[in-house]
Amino acid sequence: MAQSVLYKYFSDVEAKSLQTGYSNGEVVKAILRLKRVMDSGNVPIKIAVLGDGGAGKSTFINTMRGVRSGDQGAAPVGGYEASVNPVGYPYPSLPNVQLWDLPGSNSLGFEMSRYLKQVQFESYDFYIIVSQSRFRESDGELSKKIQQQGKGFYYIRSKIDNDAFSMQMQGTDFGEGQRQIRQDCLNNFHRVSVEPPPIFLISGLEVTGYDFPKLQSALASDFQKIKSTAFRLAIPRMMQEIQRPRRQMLMWRIGLWALLTVPLGVLLAPRFPLFTAALFMVSGWMYLRRQLGVSERELGTLSGAVGKPVSQLKADMDRPSPRNWQVLVPKLLLGTMALGCTVAWCTGRDSLFRWPSVSPVPRWLCGAVPTMALTFLFLKDSLDSRLRSDELLTNSALD
Repeated sequence: MAQSVLYKYFSDVEAKSLQTGYSNGEVVKAILRLKRVMDSGNVPIKIAVLGDGGAGKSTFINTMRGVRSGDQGAAPVGGYEASVNPVGYPYPSLPNVQLWDLPGSNSLGFEMSRYLKQVQFESYDFYIIVSQSRFRESDGELSKKIQQQGKGFYYIRSKIDNDAFSMQMQGTDFGEGQRQIRQDCLNNFHRVSVEPPPIFLISGLEVTGYDFPKLQSALASDFQKIKSTAFRLAIPRMMQEIQRPRRQMLMWRIGLWALLTVPLGVLLAPRFPLFTAALFMVSGWMYLRRQLGVSERELGTLSGAVGKPVSQLKADMDRPSPRNWQVLVPKLLLGTMALGCTVAWCTGRDSLFRWPSVSPVPRWLCGAVPTMALTFLFLKDSLDSRLRSDELLTNSALD
């Protein structure tokens, strides 16, 4: 089950208050509460440290935290826990940051998709891939998955002291050797069609040597960007969780409204199912607009709070949704069925649509059923569209 994003940034009481407020029409208030959290900088960040088993992930985490493997609270090095269960450790140098020691991507015996699910890969905000000796296939797969999420990562070549010793024994210039290692990493990222991240060559045992100081400095420098990116990427799921109670209630009403097309269709226009569908779709659409609309006054309040003109907020929230063929095709088919039934009723026995052996009841049902389904799909699509407008408005306000 996917972890709640809303409860990551808000307490139980605050999250329920957001959901209740949104259900009562307080859309702008919910957006402004999200903005206050983002602006406060009090955003928890989870950094996943991952790579193959034995690459030096646990040693790296301990060195970053300034502890030794035998100290209390240190990440166990080479132990069972370190290789099986993801464990989070506070990073004292940055507020609200945890470094998560993930099991080796080759240690659970899973294929990559199962491994990513097992470690809840998408729940992390930033990633550090630790690799030794060479660029591995799993490094490429992990980096592609990170890029697909729109999140950032660093790439670390660990145990560079071993490489330095090997180069010394072979009489290779270490500076040239480092350049070749970096170029090899860049080439491999390009090979797997991934934009190369910052690359650091480190030894987990030498915090002041090689690229370790540069890594710590880069993480501190990028921290604000990491927090901002993490929060913005979380907005769609946060809004879905905030909207969930309201959506569930309106879905029930939409279902009942669509169901009413059957008995009321008998009374209003049994021979014209498309007329019944149009009547119920228009009235349902107007109801949803009243329930989920944002007034001009509220947009003005939001505009003043975020420093964006109302016209820009309106343009952003009214951006058209991507065409959903999974919804459009069934609606076209159902509409065609209802139209066919209407034509059959109107043309009578002397037309090409003669049903001489079928009683009026089955003929009416053939029009009522697609009418009910068409009404439900249309109103559900309208509901999702209006909820998406609120999400787009949130994105615009926090941008």
